[in-house]
Amino acid sequence: MYPINLNLNGQACLVLGGGRVAERKVCRLLDEGAVVTVIAPSLTRPLQELAESRKLSWQPRAYQPGDESAFFLIICATDDEAVSQAVAAAAKAQGKLLNVCDVPDLCNFTLPSIVRQGDLELTISTNGKAPALSRWLRRHLEERFDERWSRGLTMLSRIRQEARTSLPTSKDRQDFWRQALTDDIVELIEKDDLLQAESRLSAHLAAWERKNHET
Repeated sequence: MYPINLNLNGQACLVLGGGRVAERKVCRLLDEGAVVTVIAPSLTRPLQELAESRKLSWQPRAYQPGDESAFFLIICATDDEAVSQAVAAAAKAQGKLLNVCDVPDLCNFTLPSIVRQGDLELTISTNGKAPALSRWLRRHLEERFDERWSRGLTMLSRIRQEARTSLPTSKDRQDFWRQALTDDIVELIEKDDLLQAESRLSAHLAAWERKNHET
């Protein structure tokens, strides 16, 4: 598998199925700004509420060949093997992105477990081999990577913007970060001592600026 981060904002996505698994997939798509259509004879109550509030479009019926053609991405979350096979064949023939839940051999992408703190995202994947292990790892990573790391990322973003302004080339900026983002800085972020971490990084950046002016 080739890991990517996919921008789904405004993209038309189809979910087949209206059960609890489909519910989780729909919520995740909506969180990413996708325009979601669900095709299923019935929905869980939370999905019904989303449909009633027009946060998704619901077509109350079973899958029909050709349903996939209008969509950028398709998730098949039904227990009907025949439907899964038909959707997989049709979607792949059209070059669509397809995930068939719990059937990795029919997918051309799988969904990792995610630990998210603000703009920080950690993803865990077993390439569909052991989803339970992904969930276990996610729970343990969530305990370690709490909101401190989101705050630390915001601080690092500020320093990055300063470096983009003050260091003239991409190589300069890469060399700066290789030397400046040391274990002790990361330890300060973990301790939530962002003032000290930012002070040290700012001092490093000022030294790099002087170095550039002298050469």
